[in-house]
Amino acid sequence: MLSVTAALATGWWAGGAVMRPPQVAADTLGPATYTVVEGTVGRAMDAVADLEWSGVEVATLDRPGKVTSLAVEPGSVVGQGDVLLTVDLAPVVVASGDVPAFRALGAGDDGPDVRQLQQMLADLGHLNRAPDGRFGSSTTAAVRAWQRASQQPVTGVVALGDLVFVPGLPARLVVADQVAVGRALSGGEVVRRLDPAPRARLRLASEQRGAMPPPGSVVALDLDGSTLDLRTAGSQVDADGVVLVDLVAADGGPACPEPCAIPYAPQAQQVRAVVELEPSVTGALVPLAALGSGPAGDAVVTLVDGERRAVQIRGSDGSRAVVDGLAVGEQIRLFGDEVVERVAPVVPSSGP
Repeated sequence: MLSVTAALATGWWAGGAVMRPPQVAADTLGPATYTVVEGTVGRAMDAVADLEWSGVEVATLDRPGKVTSLAVEPGSVVGQGDVLLTVDLAPVVVASGDVPAFRALGAGDDGPDVRQLQQMLADLGHLNRAPDGRFGSSTTAAVRAWQRASQQPVTGVVALGDLVFVPGLPARLVVADQVAVGRALSGGEVVRRLDPAPRARLRLASEQRGAMPPPGSVVALDLDGSTLDLRTAGSQVDADGVVLVDLVAADGGPACPEPCAIPYAPQAQQVRAVVELEPSVTGALVPLAALGSGPAGDAVVTLVDGERRAVQIRGSDGSRAVVDGLAVGEQIRLFGDEVVERVAPVVPSSGP
């Protein structure tokens, strides 16, 4: 009986030695380290920008008839003496002036509209005297020379509808939507002068309002392969809760420098925008986990020998930072002064 009991005891001990999970012990390792490398950090957000042309009415067309051609694309820059369109094959010419065309001009007329006509004739090289506002023989000869050069009937008289006086030439002009080739005009169709550049506004949906960029932030617009860098300015909220942030040039001027390459569109255009939330910087790159706080609240890192060194954070992307005060290749503790513990298995002794 004793031998059976001893055998059972021996079997229980052996089985326990096999079945019992291994004991563990804390094996304290040295701190994890990180080798400083050069890198770039920054944060950006994708958004949408609106580009919208606006303008003011500056003239009307005064020639009834059928439109036979449009000489310029809508929104194109038009200068002194340029043909805007033809009606019944006769050209309608743009001239510079604040006084709108309201009558036919011929010998014996005088006034500011005559002076504007004379200025156009002088600019085109047909009048060799200073404009005086009086339609005399020299002006008649200049009108005939201009009509001959532009393949108009040579009459020496400027009929109402031959000229459209527009202030501030050269300018971007747009005629009324109903002015198209083949359409009949009755007179009074509007000519608008556009602003030098479209209004640019960043459109932020409600879920993006938490990442509202501060004034002066860089916004890059994608314009069919080319990039236009702008800056954020004032903002407002529309009726749908969308934040609209004005975009201007780096110097605070219009969004598009003259001559603006953004094509005219009658409706607002939407383009892709990339908003810079954190400027991209390049330098010594470290994980944020390696940064601690010094006595004065400044950022510090711990070198592998335990020395603590103050650094200046130049930029971050939320997990890494570019800092001044470290050189590429230096080693630092990955978790500052923290000691990493690893659990290592202990092989059980074979003894009783």
